[in-house]
Amino acid sequence: MLPRSHRLPRAGFEQIAGLKRSASRHFSISYIDSAPLAGGAVVVSKKAAKQSVDRHLLKRRVKAVMKPWLVSGRVLIVHARTGAITLPFSELEAELTALLRQSFDSGTI
Repeated sequence: MLPRSHRLPRAGFEQIAGLKRSASRHFSISYIDSAPLAGGAVVVSKKAAKQSVDRHLLKRRVKAVMKPWLVSGRVLIVHARTGAITLPFSELEAELTALLRQSFDSGTI
């Protein structure tokens, strides 16, 4: 679980403007490096995982991978796509880390 200081509140989704986007086969991310609000969020729809158990499992796994990437002033929203639930954690971690490195260019945490 992300600490409260690293979470993006629901109201924050509407306040953020100018998000950049990047995508891979199983994930899509929206991000910005300098924002008045900072934090991260994971969105898993019923289309990506039918059962709530699977949605929560996927959210926990994604949060574990994205936690080191949440630095002050950065907004990071990860959207899971169809098929993401079938990935083993090692593949999920590799794909999401590669996407984050590509998006933030330098790959520094």
